[in-house]
Amino acid sequence: MATEAGLSVLVDIDERRPGEVVSALEWAEIRALAKDGILQREIASRLGINRRTVARALAADQPPRYVRAPAGSQLDPLMPVIRRVLEQWPEIKAPRLTELLRAEHGYEGSVDLVRRKLQGLRPREERPAQRTGYRPGQVVQFDWGELPTRPRIAGIERRVYALIASLPFSGAQTAHFSFDMTLESFLEGHVRVFDRLGGVPRECVYDNLRSVVGKRNSRQVVRWNQRFLHLRGHYAFHSTTCTPATPREKGSVEGAVRYVKTGFWPARRFATLPELDLVYATWRDQLANRRRHATGRFIVAERLAEERQTLRPQPPALFDFSLNRTVRVPTDGYLRYAGCFYRAPVELVHQGVELHASRDQVWICWRGQRVAEYSAATGRGCGCPSRGCDRSRHHRPPGLCCRCG
Repeated sequence: MATEAGLSVLVDIDERRPGEVVSALEWAEIRALAKDGILQREIASRLGINRRTVARALAADQPPRYVRAPAGSQLDPLMPVIRRVLEQWPEIKAPRLTELLRAEHGYEGSVDLVRRKLQGLRPREERPAQRTGYRPGQVVQFDWGELPTRPRIAGIERRVYALIASLPFSGAQTAHFSFDMTLESFLEGHVRVFDRLGGVPRECVYDNLRSVVGKRNSRQVVRWNQRFLHLRGHYAFHSTTCTPATPREKGSVEGAVRYVKTGFWPARRFATLPELDLVYATWRDQLANRRRHATGRFIVAERLAEERQTLRPQPPALFDFSLNRTVRVPTDGYLRYAGCFYRAPVELVHQGVELHASRDQVWICWRGQRVAEYSAATGRGCGCPSRGCDRSRHHRPPGLCCRCG
Protein backbone atom coordinates (compact mmCIF):
# COMPACT_ATOMS: atom_id res chain seq x y z
CA MET A 1 0.00 0.00 0.00
CA ALA A 2 1.52 3.35 -1.05
CA THR A 3 1.64 6.34 1.27
CA GLU A 4 1.99 10.09 0.85
CA ALA A 5 2.90 12.56 3.66
CA GLY A 6 2.48 9.81 6.25
CA LEU A 7 -1.14 9.07 5.21
CA SER A 8 -2.36 5.71 4.01
CA VAL A 9 -3.41 5.69 0.36
CA LEU A 10 -5.98 3.21 -0.87
CA VAL A 11 -4.89 0.99 -3.75
CA ASP A 12 -6.56 -1.12 -6.37
CA ILE A 13 -5.21 -4.62 -7.01
CA ASP A 14 -4.90 -5.80 -10.57
CA GLU A 15 -6.52 -9.21 -10.34
CA ARG A 16 -5.10 -10.34 -13.71
CA ARG A 17 -1.53 -9.38 -12.72
CA PRO A 18 -1.15 -10.22 -9.03
CA GLY A 19 1.53 -8.16 -7.37
CA GLU A 20 0.95 -5.07 -9.53
CA VAL A 21 -0.88 -2.32 -7.68
CA VAL A 22 -1.90 1.22 -8.46
CA SER A 23 -2.14 3.72 -5.65
CA ALA A 24 -4.39 6.77 -5.58
CA LEU A 25 -1.25 8.90 -6.07
CA GLU A 26 -0.20 6.91 -9.15
CA TRP A 27 -3.76 7.16 -10.55
CA ALA A 28 -3.57 10.95 -10.28
CA GLU A 29 -0.08 11.05 -11.83
CA ILE A 30 -1.17 8.84 -14.74
CA ARG A 31 -4.07 11.17 -15.54
CA ALA A 32 -1.88 14.23 -15.21
CA LEU A 33 0.81 12.82 -17.55
CA ALA A 34 -1.86 11.82 -20.06
CA LYS A 35 -3.16 15.42 -20.02
CA ASP A 36 0.39 16.54 -20.82
CA GLY A 37 0.14 14.51 -24.05
CA ILE A 38 2.48 11.71 -23.01
CA LEU A 39 1.69 8.35 -24.58
CA GLN A 40 0.49 5.45 -22.43
CA ARG A 41 3.62 3.41 -23.27
CA GLU A 42 5.85 6.24 -22.00
CA ILE A 43 3.72 6.65 -18.87
CA ALA A 44 4.03 2.93 -18.13
CA SER A 45 7.78 3.11 -18.65
CA ARG A 46 8.22 6.13 -16.38
CA LEU A 47 6.13 4.67 -13.55
CA GLY A 48 7.27 1.07 -14.00
CA ILE A 49 3.80 -0.39 -14.45
CA ASN A 50 1.97 -2.33 -17.13
CA ARG A 51 0.33 -0.50 -20.06
CA ARG A 52 -2.99 -2.23 -19.32
CA THR A 53 -2.87 -0.78 -15.83
CA VAL A 54 -2.31 2.68 -17.32
CA ALA A 55 -5.30 2.19 -19.64
CA ARG A 56 -7.56 1.13 -16.75
CA ALA A 57 -6.45 4.11 -14.65
CA LEU A 58 -7.28 6.51 -17.48
CA ALA A 59 -10.69 4.89 -17.92
CA ALA A 60 -11.55 5.16 -14.20
CA ASP A 61 -13.35 8.35 -13.11
CA GLN A 62 -12.54 7.83 -9.42
CA PRO A 63 -9.38 6.87 -7.55
CA PRO A 64 -8.96 3.14 -6.88
CA ARG A 65 -9.96 1.66 -3.53
CA TYR A 66 -8.37 -1.06 -1.52
CA VAL A 67 -10.68 -4.06 -1.20
CA ARG A 68 -9.78 -6.47 1.54
CA ALA A 69 -10.42 -10.10 0.76
CA PRO A 70 -13.24 -11.32 3.01
CA ALA A 71 -11.98 -13.31 5.97
CA GLY A 72 -13.42 -16.73 6.58
CA SER A 73 -15.67 -17.51 9.52
CA GLN A 74 -15.80 -20.55 11.79
CA LEU A 75 -19.45 -20.85 10.82
CA ASP A 76 -18.88 -21.05 7.05
CA PRO A 77 -18.45 -24.86 7.02
CA LEU A 78 -21.51 -25.18 9.28
CA MET A 79 -23.90 -23.10 7.18
CA PRO A 80 -25.70 -26.16 5.70
CA VAL A 81 -26.28 -27.40 9.25
CA ILE A 82 -27.59 -24.00 10.41
CA ARG A 83 -29.99 -23.77 7.46
CA ARG A 84 -31.37 -27.26 8.16
CA VAL A 85 -31.93 -26.36 11.81
CA LEU A 86 -33.73 -23.14 10.83
CA GLU A 87 -36.00 -25.03 8.45
CA GLN A 88 -37.17 -27.25 11.31
CA TRP A 89 -37.16 -24.63 14.12
CA PRO A 90 -37.41 -21.14 12.59
CA GLU A 91 -37.64 -19.42 16.00
CA ILE A 92 -34.60 -21.09 17.58
CA LYS A 93 -32.47 -18.70 19.64
CA ALA A 94 -28.73 -18.18 19.32
CA PRO A 95 -27.77 -19.80 22.69
CA ARG A 96 -29.59 -23.04 21.86
CA LEU A 97 -28.20 -23.15 18.31
CA THR A 98 -24.70 -22.58 19.69
CA GLU A 99 -25.21 -25.45 22.11
CA LEU A 100 -26.18 -27.77 19.24
CA LEU A 101 -23.23 -26.71 17.10
CA ARG A 102 -20.78 -27.24 19.95
CA ALA A 103 -22.17 -30.62 20.99
CA GLU A 104 -22.64 -32.16 17.55
CA HIS A 105 -20.27 -30.33 15.18
CA GLY A 106 -17.32 -29.19 17.30
CA TYR A 107 -18.00 -25.45 17.02
CA GLU A 108 -15.63 -23.45 19.28
CA GLY A 109 -16.73 -19.88 18.56
CA SER A 110 -18.87 -17.48 20.56
CA VAL A 111 -22.62 -17.07 20.93
CA ASP A 112 -22.36 -13.53 19.53
CA LEU A 113 -21.00 -14.85 16.24
CA VAL A 114 -23.99 -17.21 15.93
CA ARG A 115 -26.36 -14.37 16.88
CA ARG A 116 -24.98 -12.11 14.15
CA LYS A 117 -25.24 -14.91 11.62
CA LEU A 118 -28.89 -15.51 12.56
CA GLN A 119 -29.65 -11.81 12.16
CA GLY A 120 -28.39 -12.01 8.61
CA LEU A 121 -30.33 -15.18 7.82
CA ARG A 122 -33.66 -13.93 9.23
CA PRO A 123 -33.58 -10.10 9.24
CA ARG A 124 -36.18 -8.31 11.35
CA GLU A 125 -39.22 -7.21 9.42
CA GLU A 126 -39.56 -3.44 9.18
CA ARG A 127 -42.87 -1.80 8.46
CA PRO A 128 -42.44 0.72 5.62
CA ALA A 129 -43.00 4.34 6.58
CA GLN A 130 -45.48 6.42 4.66
CA ARG A 131 -46.68 9.99 4.77
CA THR A 132 -50.22 10.25 6.15
CA GLY A 133 -52.74 12.89 5.15
CA TYR A 134 -55.44 14.12 7.56
CA ARG A 135 -58.82 15.73 7.13
CA PRO A 136 -59.88 18.62 9.39
CA GLY A 137 -61.30 17.44 12.70
CA GLN A 138 -60.35 13.85 12.01
CA VAL A 139 -57.53 13.12 14.48
CA VAL A 140 -55.96 14.42 17.68
CA GLN A 141 -52.83 12.77 19.11
CA PHE A 142 -52.11 12.62 22.87
CA ASP A 143 -48.89 11.98 24.76
CA TRP A 144 -47.33 12.70 28.16
CA GLY A 145 -44.10 14.64 28.52
CA GLU A 146 -42.04 15.30 31.64
CA LEU A 147 -40.72 18.85 31.53
CA PRO A 148 -36.93 19.16 31.70
CA THR A 149 -36.48 21.01 35.02
CA ARG A 150 -38.18 20.93 38.43
CA PRO A 151 -39.57 24.32 39.49
CA ARG A 152 -39.89 25.26 43.16
CA ILE A 153 -43.58 25.54 44.06
CA ALA A 154 -44.64 26.33 47.66
CA GLY A 155 -41.02 25.82 48.67
CA ILE A 156 -40.79 22.32 47.18
CA GLU A 157 -39.14 21.21 43.95
CA ARG A 158 -41.82 19.43 41.95
CA ARG A 159 -41.85 17.37 38.78
CA VAL A 160 -44.24 18.89 36.25
CA TYR A 161 -45.86 16.80 33.51
CA ALA A 162 -47.78 17.92 30.44
CA LEU A 163 -50.48 15.95 28.66
CA ILE A 164 -50.08 17.39 25.18
CA ALA A 165 -52.68 17.18 22.42
CA SER A 166 -51.71 17.87 18.81
CA LEU A 167 -53.95 18.25 15.76
CA PRO A 168 -52.03 16.92 12.72
CA PHE A 169 -54.21 18.73 10.18
CA SER A 170 -53.62 22.24 11.53
CA GLY A 171 -50.41 21.65 13.50
CA ALA A 172 -52.05 23.29 16.55
CA GLN A 173 -51.47 22.04 20.08
CA THR A 174 -52.67 22.51 23.62
CA ALA A 175 -51.56 21.07 26.96
CA HIS A 176 -52.75 20.26 30.46
CA PHE A 177 -50.16 20.43 33.26
CA SER A 178 -50.10 18.33 36.42
CA PHE A 179 -47.81 17.05 39.16
CA ASP A 180 -48.45 13.39 38.26
CA MET A 181 -49.47 11.09 35.43
CA THR A 182 -52.34 9.34 37.19
CA LEU A 183 -55.49 8.15 35.46
CA GLU A 184 -57.42 11.09 36.96
CA SER A 185 -54.93 13.61 35.54
CA PHE A 186 -55.16 11.86 32.18
CA LEU A 187 -58.97 12.06 32.15
CA GLU A 188 -58.98 15.67 33.38
CA GLY A 189 -56.52 16.56 30.63
CA HIS A 190 -58.98 15.27 27.99
CA VAL A 191 -61.84 17.31 29.45
CA ARG A 192 -59.70 20.46 29.49
CA VAL A 193 -58.34 19.84 25.97
CA PHE A 194 -61.79 19.32 24.44
CA ASP A 195 -63.02 22.44 26.22
CA ARG A 196 -60.14 24.53 24.83
CA LEU A 197 -60.64 23.16 21.32
CA GLY A 198 -64.36 23.85 21.51
CA GLY A 199 -65.28 20.37 20.29
CA VAL A 200 -64.26 16.73 19.95
CA PRO A 201 -62.25 15.24 17.03
CA ARG A 202 -63.47 12.03 15.49
CA GLU A 203 -60.48 9.92 16.63
CA CYS A 204 -57.87 10.08 19.39
CA VAL A 205 -54.47 8.41 18.92
CA TYR A 206 -52.29 7.27 21.83
CA ASP A 207 -49.07 5.56 22.66
CA ASN A 208 -49.39 2.40 24.77
CA LEU A 209 -50.30 4.30 27.95
CA ARG A 210 -51.50 2.34 30.97
CA SER A 211 -54.34 4.84 31.27
CA VAL A 212 -55.57 3.65 27.86
CA VAL A 213 -54.32 0.09 27.35
CA GLY A 214 -55.18 -2.24 30.20
CA LYS A 215 -53.50 -5.17 28.44
CA ARG A 216 -52.25 -6.16 24.99
CA ASN A 217 -51.94 -9.85 24.15
CA SER A 218 -49.54 -11.59 21.78
CA ARG A 219 -51.94 -11.04 18.87
CA GLN A 220 -51.87 -7.27 19.52
CA VAL A 221 -55.49 -7.27 20.67
CA VAL A 222 -56.02 -4.39 23.10
CA ARG A 223 -58.08 -4.60 26.28
CA TRP A 224 -59.03 -1.01 27.09
CA ASN A 225 -58.92 0.61 30.51
CA GLN A 226 -62.49 0.73 31.85
CA ARG A 227 -62.51 4.37 32.97
CA PHE A 228 -61.03 5.38 29.64
CA LEU A 229 -63.93 3.59 27.94
CA HIS A 230 -66.32 5.69 30.04
CA LEU A 231 -64.58 8.84 28.79
CA ARG A 232 -64.63 7.56 25.22
CA GLY A 233 -68.33 6.74 25.37
CA HIS A 234 -69.16 10.08 27.01
CA TYR A 235 -67.52 12.09 24.21
CA ALA A 236 -68.28 9.48 21.49
CA PHE A 237 -64.85 9.37 19.81
CA HIS A 238 -62.88 6.52 18.28
CA SER A 239 -59.54 5.52 19.77
CA THR A 240 -56.39 4.01 18.26
CA THR A 241 -53.15 2.88 19.89
CA CYS A 242 -49.80 2.91 18.12
CA THR A 243 -47.85 -0.22 17.36
CA PRO A 244 -45.25 -0.73 20.12
CA ALA A 245 -41.84 0.84 19.39
CA THR A 246 -43.11 2.91 16.43
CA PRO A 247 -43.25 6.55 17.59
CA ARG A 248 -43.50 7.72 13.98
CA GLU A 249 -47.18 6.72 14.04
CA LYS A 250 -47.83 9.77 16.24
CA GLY A 251 -45.16 12.06 14.89
CA SER A 252 -47.30 15.18 15.23
CA VAL A 253 -47.53 14.99 19.02
CA GLU A 254 -43.89 13.87 19.31
CA GLY A 255 -42.93 17.13 17.63
CA ALA A 256 -45.35 19.07 19.86
CA VAL A 257 -43.74 17.63 23.00
CA ARG A 258 -40.29 18.71 21.80
CA TYR A 259 -41.66 22.16 20.94
CA VAL A 260 -43.06 22.62 24.47
CA LYS A 261 -39.83 21.45 26.11
CA THR A 262 -37.56 23.68 24.05
CA GLY A 263 -39.73 26.54 22.81
CA PHE A 264 -41.98 27.19 25.80
CA TRP A 265 -40.58 25.79 29.04
CA PRO A 266 -37.13 27.39 29.47
CA ALA A 267 -36.98 30.49 31.74
CA ARG A 268 -40.71 30.55 32.60
CA ARG A 269 -41.86 31.87 36.00
CA PHE A 270 -45.03 30.79 37.79
CA ALA A 271 -46.15 30.04 41.34
CA THR A 272 -49.02 27.57 40.76
CA LEU A 273 -50.25 25.27 38.02
CA PRO A 274 -53.27 27.50 37.25
CA GLU A 275 -50.79 30.35 36.72
CA LEU A 276 -48.74 28.05 34.47
CA ASP A 277 -51.93 27.41 32.46
CA LEU A 278 -52.29 31.14 31.84
CA VAL A 279 -48.63 31.56 30.88
CA TYR A 280 -48.87 28.63 28.46
CA ALA A 281 -52.18 29.86 26.96
CA THR A 282 -50.60 33.24 26.21
CA TRP A 283 -47.59 31.61 24.53
CA ARG A 284 -49.78 29.15 22.61
CA ASP A 285 -52.21 31.78 21.26
CA GLN A 286 -49.74 34.58 20.58
CA LEU A 287 -46.73 32.63 19.34
CA ALA A 288 -47.25 28.91 18.67
CA ASN A 289 -50.54 29.26 16.77
CA ARG A 290 -49.43 32.34 14.85
CA ARG A 291 -46.33 30.71 13.42
CA ARG A 292 -46.02 29.39 9.91
CA HIS A 293 -46.12 25.60 9.93
CA ALA A 294 -42.86 23.72 9.41
CA THR A 295 -44.00 22.75 5.91
CA GLY A 296 -44.17 26.47 5.12
CA ARG A 297 -47.55 26.16 3.45
CA PHE A 298 -49.94 27.70 6.00
CA ILE A 299 -50.41 29.66 9.23
CA VAL A 300 -51.40 27.37 12.12
CA ALA A 301 -54.16 29.65 13.47
CA GLU A 302 -55.86 29.81 10.07
CA ARG A 303 -55.94 26.03 9.74
CA LEU A 304 -57.13 25.71 13.35
CA ALA A 305 -60.07 28.04 12.68
CA GLU A 306 -61.02 25.85 9.73
CA GLU A 307 -60.63 22.67 11.78
CA ARG A 308 -62.78 23.93 14.66
CA GLN A 309 -65.72 24.17 12.29
CA THR A 310 -65.60 20.38 11.74
CA LEU A 311 -65.24 19.23 15.37
CA ARG A 312 -68.09 17.34 16.93
CA PRO A 313 -70.02 19.24 19.62
CA GLN A 314 -69.33 18.42 23.26
CA PRO A 315 -72.02 16.68 25.32
CA PRO A 316 -74.03 18.97 27.62
CA ALA A 317 -72.90 17.22 30.82
CA LEU A 318 -69.30 17.50 32.04
CA PHE A 319 -67.45 14.20 32.39
CA ASP A 320 -66.62 13.37 36.01
CA PHE A 321 -62.85 12.93 35.89
CA SER A 322 -62.24 13.39 39.62
CA LEU A 323 -60.79 10.89 42.02
CA ASN A 324 -63.69 9.42 44.00
CA ARG A 325 -62.90 7.66 47.26
CA THR A 326 -65.43 6.51 49.86
CA VAL A 327 -64.07 7.00 53.38
CA ARG A 328 -65.29 7.17 56.97
CA VAL A 329 -64.73 10.46 58.78
CA PRO A 330 -62.42 9.85 61.78
CA THR A 331 -62.96 11.26 65.24
CA ASP A 332 -60.91 14.42 64.62
CA GLY A 333 -62.84 15.13 61.37
CA TYR A 334 -59.78 15.33 59.07
CA LEU A 335 -59.50 13.36 55.85
CA ARG A 336 -56.06 12.80 54.34
CA TYR A 337 -55.29 13.19 50.65
CA ALA A 338 -51.88 13.59 48.95
CA GLY A 339 -50.04 14.28 52.19
CA CYS A 340 -52.46 16.99 53.41
CA PHE A 341 -55.52 16.91 55.66
CA TYR A 342 -58.95 18.34 54.81
CA ARG A 343 -61.68 18.88 57.42
CA ALA A 344 -65.14 17.41 57.10
CA PRO A 345 -68.14 18.88 58.97
CA VAL A 346 -68.12 17.84 62.63
CA GLU A 347 -71.61 16.35 62.43
CA LEU A 348 -70.33 13.78 59.87
CA VAL A 349 -67.82 12.17 62.26
CA HIS A 350 -67.98 8.36 61.88
CA GLN A 351 -70.18 8.78 58.77
CA GLY A 352 -69.28 7.52 55.31
CA VAL A 353 -68.53 10.31 52.84
CA GLU A 354 -67.08 10.64 49.34
CA LEU A 355 -63.74 12.40 48.98
CA HIS A 356 -63.30 13.92 45.51
CA ALA A 357 -60.14 15.52 44.13
CA SER A 358 -59.01 17.16 40.91
CA ARG A 359 -55.80 18.97 40.15
CA ASP A 360 -56.96 22.25 41.73
CA GLN A 361 -59.76 21.29 44.12
CA VAL A 362 -60.66 18.85 46.87
CA TRP A 363 -64.27 18.48 47.98
CA ILE A 364 -66.31 16.26 50.28
CA CYS A 365 -69.77 14.93 49.38
CA TRP A 366 -72.38 13.34 51.61
CA ARG A 367 -75.55 11.84 50.18
CA GLY A 368 -74.92 13.47 46.83
CA GLN A 369 -74.39 16.98 48.24
CA ARG A 370 -71.13 18.94 48.58
CA VAL A 371 -70.56 19.67 52.24
CA ALA A 372 -66.99 21.05 52.10
CA GLU A 373 -64.74 22.39 49.35
CA TYR A 374 -61.06 23.39 49.37
CA SER A 375 -58.31 24.48 47.02
CA ALA A 376 -55.88 21.60 46.57
CA ALA A 377 -52.70 22.08 48.59
CA THR A 378 -49.49 22.15 46.56
CA GLY A 379 -47.28 20.87 49.37
CA ARG A 380 -47.32 19.38 52.83
CA GLY A 381 -48.75 21.58 55.58
CA CYS A 382 -50.94 24.63 55.42
CA GLY A 383 -48.50 27.26 56.59
CA CYS A 384 -51.04 28.61 59.06
CA PRO A 385 -49.41 31.29 61.28
CA SER A 386 -51.80 30.77 64.22
CA ARG A 387 -50.50 29.26 67.42
CA GLY A 388 -51.91 25.83 68.02
CA CYS A 389 -52.33 25.01 64.33
CA ASP A 390 -50.26 21.95 63.36
CA ARG A 391 -48.82 23.11 60.01
CA SER A 392 -47.31 19.73 59.21
CA ARG A 393 -50.72 18.07 59.13
CA HIS A 394 -53.54 20.37 58.09
CA HIS A 395 -54.64 22.33 55.06
CA ARG A 396 -56.04 25.85 55.57
CA PRO A 397 -59.15 26.80 53.56
CA PRO A 398 -59.02 30.31 52.07
CA GLY A 399 -59.34 32.87 54.87
CA LEU A 400 -59.83 30.30 57.61
CA CYS A 401 -57.41 28.43 59.81
CA CYS A 402 -58.05 24.72 59.51
CA ARG A 403 -57.86 24.08 63.28
CA CYS A 404 -58.35 27.46 64.93
CA GLY A 405 -61.18 28.81 62.76
